[in-house]
Formats: sequence, structure tokens, C-alpha cells
Amino acid sequence: MVSPSAQLLPEQSVTIIISPWQHFSATRATLESIYAFTQPPFELVYVDGNSPPHVRRYLQEQARKRNFTLIRSDRYLTSSEAHNIGMRHVRTKYVAFLDNCTLVTPGWLGALVRCAEETQAWVVGPLYCSGDLQEPITYSAGPDLKIIEEQGERRLHETAPFAGKPLADVRGGLQRGLCGYAKSYCMLTRKDVVDRLGAFDQAFTSFQEHRDFCLDVAQAGGSIYWEPDAVVVIVAPPPFAWSDLPLFLLRWSDVWLRPSISHFAKKWRLSENDYMLQGGVRFRNTERRRLLQIVQRVAGRTMGWRGRWIADRLIDALFERVLEPTVIARLERHRLAGASATPRVALQAERDA
Repeated sequence: MVSPSAQLLPEQSVTIIISPWQHFSATRATLESIYAFTQPPFELVYVDGNSPPHVRRYLQEQARKRNFTLIRSDRYLTSSEAHNIGMRHVRTKYVAFLDNCTLVTPGWLGALVRCAEETQAWVVGPLYCSGDLQEPITYSAGPDLKIIEEQGERRLHETAPFAGKPLADVRGGLQRGLCGYAKSYCMLTRKDVVDRLGAFDQAFTSFQEHRDFCLDVAQAGGSIYWEPDAVVVIVAPPPFAWSDLPLFLLRWSDVWLRPSISHFAKKWRLSENDYMLQGGVRFRNTERRRLLQIVQRVAGRTMGWRGRWIADRLIDALFERVLEPTVIARLERHRLAGASATPRVALQAERDA
């Protein structure tokens, strides 16, 4: 792992944009990991999308203490919306996007920038992990993403190398290289790349925006690398706080996912039934079943795999037939009603002259 003492040159300074993902409970851990393991110079822009009062107060206190820019929206934001809001405040050569559930490790940012400088990459992603910081599990190492044409049919191809393997078991053999895309959990790019390609497409309300962005990069002739010396750990619930539920329900809702799949399919000339594209539905179902893991455990212990299968179907039905048309529909109507409100700068960082 790269030494935490590694410095970034001033002309290579980076703005870190933190965006909301699926819950707010990891806010403190994410921010503390950044200031513990990231050497200056860097600027930070925190896009706060309707966090609950206790998180809002914490962010305000930290913005004053650490002198970063805090932007507050009183409605829940998609990742594309948050990225575009944050980009308005970027003045540096590089921008690093982080979700508010991503913990960084020593040397992460220096390793990403060095990779970009040495390879002239347009985009660089880290080694993504999940689980515990002390014993992380590999989530994806150098993922591939491309569109394949076979017998006149276009298909989305995606991989997640070494997924599920303990990082300690694979770390020694990993080397920097080209890859297909970087995930929104953590992604470094040059500001001029975003300027060239334009704003992030806000028609992507779910989790297709990073795939779309990287396919745009590849189509424009840019390269995408991954850097194993940069390691991040993604924190997923449970546990849940009650105040996490509205954003969690929206993040994994049909009202956010289905339009994103349709828009991606139309833009990249794919069938909406493409297996990898429909993987978003499978992944979505897995994520929201986390909300009722206790039901899965009880059913599994009493009836084995059949009980687990039945529990999964019941949870899916609860979302589709009860929560989607009632709670989630109201949340989205309320969110869209506030779309015309301009996010306000709660605190602006004081930059050196």
C-alpha cells in the first residue's frame, strides 16, 4: 500500500465531491477516513441531499472546523444530480467522486493521481472492497465494461474480478491496468474530461450513471485505468437508522431504476431485457432485502433454502405491491415537487489567494 506520507503536487490538486448514496449512517466514518488518510493539498465539496437533522448539524460543524464547502439540498438527490451540483464548485485539475458510504485507506488519493499522471488516463478507479476495514473482502478489481455485437445483437458485457475473495488472498498479484469503468463509490477524473463530455446525465436516477459516463469516455477515445494501490471499502447497511429509510427506499425503487434501465438501453441501443442490464433489477432486489434480513434468517433456520426463497419472494412482493405504490410514490412526488429549488451553499470554503 502507498505510504500515507505521499504528497500530491500543488498543480495536481484534487477536489473531492461527496454525494449521498443509499443511507446517511456512514457519514461520520466516511468524512473521518478522508481527513485521516488523505494528504493535502485537496479541496472538499460535500453535497448534502436532505440528510436528517443530526447529520446536517454534524456536517455544518465539520465544514466550519475543516473549512470545506457544504452544499445543502432539502430534497433527496440522485447521484447524477449531486455530481453536477458539486462540479459547479470545482477549480482543480482533478475531481474525485466519493459516495457517503465509502471509507478510504492510507495513500488512496495519491495513488489515483499518480496513476492518472503516469498513464494519462481520463478516469481512474481504485480497488473496491466491502466488509470490515481490517479484513476487507474484494468487491471489484479492474472491472470490465463494454458493448459486444454478436450476430447483429448488441449485448452489455460486465465483470467484477475477484469479487467475494478476501483482499489478503489476492492483493499480492494485482497490478495497475486498463479496465472498463470506475464505480461511483469512488472515481477520479480530470475536470476537463467532465467539461468536454458535459454534465452527468440526470435521466439516470438509479445506478447507471457511472457506466454511462465511462462508456462515453471510451467512445471519445479516453482510457480508464484501475489502481490497486488505492483501496476503498464500501459500507452497506444494516444496521439502519429510521432516518435512513426514505433515501434507501428511493435508491432501490422501481421509480428510480426502471427509467434508468430504459434510458440506458435507448442511448446505447440495447434491449431492455439484456441480461447484464437487467442485473440492475437483481442487484436492487438483493439490496432492499437487507431491510428485512431478520425475516430471511428466521425462514432459513426453520425451513432451509426453501424458507429463504419464500422469504425473498414475500419481501419482493411487499415492495412491489405495498411500498412502491404508497410510501415510495409519495416520497418521489415530494422530491420532484422541490426540484425547482436551488441547492444552497451552507458554508463556503475559504480558498487561499
